[in-house]
Amino acid sequence: MKKIKVAIVDDSAFMRKVIRDSLQERGFEVVAIGRNGEDAIKIASKRVADVMTLDVQMPVVGGMEALKEIMKEFPMPIIMVSSLTKKDAKITLDALAMGAFDFVTKPGGAISLDFNKVADELSEKIILAASSFKVSKFSTTKIEKTESFIKSERKTFVKAKNYDFVVIGSSTGGPKALDVVIPKLPGNFPLPILLIQHMPPKFTSALAKRLDDTSNLSVVEVTKKMEIKPSTVYVATGNKHMNVLKNGSYFVSPIDGPKLNSVKPAVDYTLNAAAQSGATILCVILTGMGKDGTEGLKKFKKERRTVIAESERTATVYGMPKSVVNAGLADYVLDVNEISSKLVELVR
Repeated sequence: MKKIKVAIVDDSAFMRKVIRDSLQERGFEVVAIGRNGEDAIKIASKRVADVMTLDVQMPVVGGMEALKEIMKEFPMPIIMVSSLTKKDAKITLDALAMGAFDFVTKPGGAISLDFNKVADELSEKIILAASSFKVSKFSTTKIEKTESFIKSERKTFVKAKNYDFVVIGSSTGGPKALDVVIPKLPGNFPLPILLIQHMPPKFTSALAKRLDDTSNLSVVEVTKKMEIKPSTVYVATGNKHMNVLKNGSYFVSPIDGPKLNSVKPAVDYTLNAAAQSGATILCVILTGMGKDGTEGLKKFKKERRTVIAESERTATVYGMPKSVVNAGLADYVLDVNEISSKLVELVR
């Protein structure tokens, strides 16, 4: 089997060695090493690597500037290597919106002595990036709220089929897809939306803030028990599942527990809880590796669920949506830019 060629760009000599050694141990061929964004651009221009790992914070030319130039001139799969800080979480989400394939976090900070904890994760993402990368045709640069958009969508909605809420599940490529789906929904969308994106804690917080800033809906992270309300998106917090309870109204809350499908939060956990509560849902399964969401959807009687799966054409990774489609659970298979209008249509 042909070895995947990887370029490593990090301003820390120690981290460059740690990442190189961990990748070579796992059978990758490290073909180029750089110490700043300027090096990254030069390496990308030579097209010698299948995948690049790119540090977020670097001198001379930073990771973000390099990413922007590479995606414009020499598009290739890039995995951001980020610290687990609030600042880096925000920057990393911006990087994903600009076209980065995915990210891993340094468990010990900028110079991480225990990088081996995420080496297997990085290895999996490199393999996935090498086989799945595609240049998106949909722009997800920052979307500003516009008064004209809000006014044009101020119509009275009547709930169809008595849906109780929407559940959206996403993983690899999810932040970019969500940047297309959520901001296009009108501010008076008549249902609550429960959003499960596979991410660490500080990143789910940054995701909620980003979506709140760019959409007409209110977007909050579920850090405590909350009654769910229309026109609000509830983001599952990292490293916790999102539980659903009915006590007159519907409530969501963060809850600990074992990983499902090797992830936490898991879409299946929330779907299982929603099915047990007797809810009727609209469900959207976006891009992502694996099959999270499929088993949970099977818990609903057909009349209690309507399912939209993202198409292979636009999904960064056609794993989770493909699993739902193959299981015969999808009512609609749509490009990511068509999903918002379909949700509005279904609740009119």
